[in-house]
Amino acid sequence: MRKSLYRYNHDTCQYERVRITAGGVVWYVLGVVTIGAFFLVGLLFLHDFIVETENEQRLTRENRALRRHHSILTAELTTLQPVLTSLQQKDQSLHRKFFGTLPRRQTADTTRASKQALLLADSQTFREQVSLLGAHSDRLLNRSGMSSHFFATSLSLKKDDLERLARTPTLQPVHPWNADHLISGFGMRINPFHKGLYMHAGVDIAAPRGTPVVATASGRISQLKRSDLQAGYGNYLEIDHGNGLITRYAHLEDIAVRYGARVEKGDTIASVGSTGGSIAPHLHYEVLRDGDNVDPVYYMVEGLTADEHYELTTKSHQQNQSLD
Repeated sequence: MRKSLYRYNHDTCQYERVRITAGGVVWYVLGVVTIGAFFLVGLLFLHDFIVETENEQRLTRENRALRRHHSILTAELTTLQPVLTSLQQKDQSLHRKFFGTLPRRQTADTTRASKQALLLADSQTFREQVSLLGAHSDRLLNRSGMSSHFFATSLSLKKDDLERLARTPTLQPVHPWNADHLISGFGMRINPFHKGLYMHAGVDIAAPRGTPVVATASGRISQLKRSDLQAGYGNYLEIDHGNGLITRYAHLEDIAVRYGARVEKGDTIASVGSTGGSIAPHLHYEVLRDGDNVDPVYYMVEGLTADEHYELTTKSHQQNQSLD
């Protein structure tokens, strides 16, 4: 049983029993909670400074190892740069031999720090930069290895290979060719009639009426249609090149071949017109692979340097209005 607490009262000169009040209880509890909180925070700080978690111990060991091998990593980094330079020179040499021009420089996807910045970096930053350089080096080595293997073992032309190349639509469909006449490319374009976006399944090449249209590859005329309707493809034809490749030539003025005829790459098959749903004389040219439309520009490489084809690709990817 709890003993009673008495306190001497100077006014009455008597010991009076101390009564427990709600305010006193509240202050007592607050005092206990405050002191407990201070003790808890102190224990947490003490624990944080004294006890290390497994992750902290692992990071400490990694930082210690990085500092110990800093000089070794720096030497490897210095040795790596000439290797990268050599690989780039070999890549440029191969590109010049096979395409007649140097490859177009592309913006690097990672920012490589200078040697001085790496030497002054802390262990974490140094590790990240070395990891980036290692990944970049691995990509170059893999690409170089694949290119070397291809050129060494796969680049051999047999009779069947020559026939397959002849049936690949690599030629430009209008003669004479002028890349500036490619008005609209493959993809989402503005329709000239309702001004809304739609899927443009080919490329539009502007040219005067009567400009020769040539077969971009050898094959057989598999579709041929003449139409007076002011809609659709108008006069058009398709060539089946085999191996799932078909080319389509639309809005023609005259057609110089008959259905089922065999044509060779470069043969004149028609002339540019403005039949069907066309707002100006031009050739609408498509490439279909296994029944699906693909971007014809990626096939139109014959006779073009790498820079010329890059400019052609850039022009075709501009968002604009088509002519049909």
